Amino acid sequence: GSVARPWLTVIVPTLNEAPGISAFLRQPALLESDSIEVIVVDGESSDGTEYLASVHAHRVVSASRGRARQMNTGASFARGSWLLFL
Repeated sequence: GSVARPWLTVIVPTLNEAPGISAFLRQPALLESDSIEVIVVDGESSDGTEYLASVHAHRVVSASRGRARQMNTGASFARGSWLLFL
């Protein structure tokens, strides 16, 4: 069968967010809905953020540091009809 396209993609640019990223991504509203996908775009973190995010996010991608660059990278991977940048 085909996988339904999410209506919302949540894009989370990160840089050294290890202390809080797991708790944030474990929110049931983010991960238990087939209509929401979560993409974390890590900007060269040095504290393990990318690994921690990979446990919970639907997709984790890397980008050079810079909020706009990270947001644009996340948007390029988004499948949702709507984008929410956090």
